Amino acid sequence: MCVLQLSGTGIQVLVSNQLGLSILARDGSALWKSAESHGPTIAVRTAKGDIRDLPLSRASNVTTSDYAEGKHQGHALRLSGFTGTDVALELVFAIDPDAEEVVVQVAQVAGSDTVVSVDHLYRFEKPVTDGGYVVLPHGSGYLIPAECPDCLPGQGPKGGFIGGRWSLPMFGMVRGNDAICVIVETWWDCDVEAEHVPGHHSALNFTWRDSLGKLDYPRRFLIRFAEGMDYVAMAKLYRTYARDHGLLRTLEEKVARTPAILRYIENILFRWPAWNASDGSAVLSDLLKMREAGLGVNFFFPKWSSAGYSPERGTANTANAGWQAYLQNAPVPGGWETLADLAAAVHQLGCTIQGFVGPRTQDPDGQRYDEDRYPRDPSGQLLHDLSTHDALDRTRWVLDNIEARGLKYDVLYFDGYSAHHNLPQDFSPSHPVTRRQTFEAQSACFAETRLRGIMPGGELARFWCMADCDYFFFTDWSSDRLANTPNQGASAPVGEPVPVFQLVFHDCHIAGFSGGGYALYAPGYDWWADRTPRLYELLFASAPAYNWLPDSPVPVRDWDSERMDRRLGWLKRWITYYRAVATSEMVSHRFLSADQKRQCVEFANGVVAEFDMANNRFRVIGIAGFSGDWEKPEEL
Repeated sequence: MCVLQLSGTGIQVLVSNQLGLSILARDGSALWKSAESHGPTIAVRTAKGDIRDLPLSRASNVTTSDYAEGKHQGHALRLSGFTGTDVALELVFAIDPDAEEVVVQVAQVAGSDTVVSVDHLYRFEKPVTDGGYVVLPHGSGYLIPAECPDCLPGQGPKGGFIGGRWSLPMFGMVRGNDAICVIVETWWDCDVEAEHVPGHHSALNFTWRDSLGKLDYPRRFLIRFAEGMDYVAMAKLYRTYARDHGLLRTLEEKVARTPAILRYIENILFRWPAWNASDGSAVLSDLLKMREAGLGVNFFFPKWSSAGYSPERGTANTANAGWQAYLQNAPVPGGWETLADLAAAVHQLGCTIQGFVGPRTQDPDGQRYDEDRYPRDPSGQLLHDLSTHDALDRTRWVLDNIEARGLKYDVLYFDGYSAHHNLPQDFSPSHPVTRRQTFEAQSACFAETRLRGIMPGGELARFWCMADCDYFFFTDWSSDRLANTPNQGASAPVGEPVPVFQLVFHDCHIAGFSGGGYALYAPGYDWWADRTPRLYELLFASAPAYNWLPDSPVPVRDWDSERMDRRLGWLKRWITYYRAVATSEMVSHRFLSADQKRQCVEFANGVVAEFDMANNRFRVIGIAGFSGDWEKPEEL
């Protein structure tokens, strides 16, 4: 039985008495349907503190009213009369008939008991026999074809939060000529489970989690239905949405306040991870040789210990550069003057300097600092734990102190601010903070950094901070890759990696790519060696870095070798390509062969890059220095 019906130009949307969702063509043929096996349910915390799971369809009282918001017209259902609880919910269904776009919104509107989650609102499934693929915003993006032989890694009841595991709030399904694209508007507490059961089905399941124990605001997403919409069209749909909602600012738009952006684009990254006095002269010599080789350099300034210097702790093994490191009186032997002198020498070589700050509160061995080694805030209060509520204050202390100490940064990279899958949380019970407040606080830290004339950076590229953050350590790396054994050197990815994130935001950020040599942490952080890492560096339009190439230590050990010549040759090729496309929108990605080994990306400025993964070759049209003929990357 149909509870309500919405009509668009080419579709009809039906809501059943079980509150299932069906989408029909105008001729009545079925297009999409929410999963009957996973109907929407709520979890209710009663006054006694126990949790009850109740299907939404169990509401004994249902009233309907008209609903209108902009171009979206429809109905609001008030649901109450659930057995054993007094909660009431409002469930909205509305359609923009011209765009074939449906709003689905849910909120608790009454009751002394508390709704703590709404599950399976909605779950969409696609049998693999229907063909097509699922679009997942995991890292740069993946297509999960119907014929994919692998389950998704980590799939199960945990799912993942948007903004943490998921890099975009946009998900899609394509089946034949029909497509569905979901844009989650209130994404902060949305937990999305992606599932692929080889030979059976693929699914997307949307669940709304509590915010500090309750549903304290309406949760909503937009569903766009269209013929002929592929993953590129979905990315461009979301790009328009992001622009309209203030989530998109291009690098060119940011340059007026942050001119370091243009300098950064001209250079390659050279990363000295940890301060060690014995390596200083060798690293400065490396920078000079890089400059003499014709390469501009973004110098990753070395980290030092958050607990301050002491001989028994050594140097590199404790160099975590947590925020407390910037409040130390003796950060390294020779104090702040040593660090400021190093920065001045690097700037004199014509290099840009990128600093690093992290939220750690512990030494690498996991032990808390002794109280006499903790720094204090300006009021004398001991600084023990990371708390989101005062993140902006801590950022200001860091920025104030490096300015006062004469340490000049051009870029400041906040480690961990966009990477963790379980963001956010606050370790201070007296200052409870919502996920949304944490994201907002972190963006405020980026904005404060820009106000100081410093280009702000984060760890992994995420949509929510794109307007405020310019640089990311990686567009994706091991934790952002769909692999059957993540972080353990997986032999092959699950699904097909595609530049969905770049199609939305490429011209808004600068990001590296761990393409084939990044083994600082552990094996398995690199791109797959048999998946042409040099080609994916270009396909994903990533910023060049010496350290991401195979066996590229700092200080450099083999300047006079043929291998180093090849490294330098590839870096020059890579930076020529990157400079040409860095501020131009990526407008298209296409597969040029049925086996998907031939691929092509295009940019708004006319640059076209084609990749032949089977034969490890590429060709570039529209950039001076590239002939347009096929060529092979350097063997590194």
